[in-house]
Amino acid sequence: MAETIVLNAAKRAVTGKEVRHLRREGQIPGVLYGPGIEPVSIQVPWLELRPVLLQAGGTHVIQVAVEGEQYNALIKSVQRAPIRGDVLHVDFYRVRMDVAIRTEVPIVLTGSIDAIEDADGVLVHELTSLLVECLPGDLPSEITVDVSGLTEVGQMILVSDLPELPGVSYHEAPETVIVTTTYTRAAVEAEEEAETAGGDEPELIRRHDEEEDEK
Repeated sequence: MAETIVLNAAKRAVTGKEVRHLRREGQIPGVLYGPGIEPVSIQVPWLELRPVLLQAGGTHVIQVAVEGEQYNALIKSVQRAPIRGDVLHVDFYRVRMDVAIRTEVPIVLTGSIDAIEDADGVLVHELTSLLVECLPGDLPSEITVDVSGLTEVGQMILVSDLPELPGVSYHEAPETVIVTTTYTRAAVEAEEEAETAGGDEPELIRRHDEEEDEK
């Protein structure tokens, strides 16, 4: 079960372009919405929000406290400034702990691929996140995929190869590729050069035989 993180927020009266003044004061504007509640405009101190963003991502349940009311929520989206990357706005999606949700969970690769690299191969991470359905309390922070079992170039890992997680169902086609292996560009080019060189020799021999026959 994912750890519940507490975040204190206050209701926000400032809207529109005026929220710039909030950011100067170290407050980040946001909104809390979801089933069973009207959307609530809130503001959160940046010094409290920053570690929560790092720890929670979008897969940890956060307990958002707004003026005495407690709401279980997920970080739905974070709006950032295009150049500096400063956080401008945060959306919190209220969840009920007894109602299943669907959300994206990141796929994290572990293990070594020494055998693949020894064969001049590389690993290609095709699917980096996966849509899952579960109760908020069962939501995994990530899905770990061990790639150390890949020993030959051409092998792959599919969604159907993922381990079962208690209370979690995957919403992706079983044949969807998560990880595949292929030869490096240098290895492919070397093989193509070898094939080209090997293809010239029979032609030279054939021409040499024809010349001998003409004599």
